[in-house]
Amino acid sequence: MALLTGLLLLAAVSLLAVTAAGTMTLQQHQAANFADKTQARANALLAESFARAWLYSRLDSERQATCAADCLLPRGIYPDQDIPDNPEFESMAWWRSHGIPAGQSPVPGMMPGYVGERSTESLWVIEEIQFEPVDDPSVETGYSGVGYYRIISRGSGKGPASIAVCETIVARPWGGEFVAMEFPPAAPLSLFCGQFDDARACGTLAWRSRR
Repeated sequence: MALLTGLLLLAAVSLLAVTAAGTMTLQQHQAANFADKTQARANALLAESFARAWLYSRLDSERQATCAADCLLPRGIYPDQDIPDNPEFESMAWWRSHGIPAGQSPVPGMMPGYVGERSTESLWVIEEIQFEPVDDPSVETGYSGVGYYRIISRGSGKGPASIAVCETIVARPWGGEFVAMEFPPAAPLSLFCGQFDDARACGTLAWRSRR
């Protein structure tokens, strides 16, 4: 009887040990997945900040003043409808073709979107979705209007399923007396919009996670 009781206790302890080990493994796996997804989101936000810095670093001479349709846009900024409505479902090949890595610049002589062998953990694209010109730029010391932009940023983690895609709507005034930001940025991005009065839309208007 004692032997049977001992065997039953041993079996129970063994079962508890196996269950505990399985639970610990599952928790470790879940924690690793959460950390990987968190890293992907962080990479997407990094790409978004570099995209805004690039937008704020453009000079007035790079965009046709008061042009509201079929305009010559700064290098690296796509016209309206050039970016798919649901870029979060686009393949990595599409992102390699269209996206700019965080910290990189679509410099002269390089087609916007050329990535080559550079990092693809953080990528961004910018699309001008609307431009509202002022009636008479001369009245406001050269202020020509405000552009509205859709920034799509993509970040990836270590695992193939760890992907984050964010969308940010940003306003940026053009014309007037202002200092363009450096790129890569050497100061907080908020300093750019601080140069304009409250009557001029500037900065982030909306943000959402698409994936």
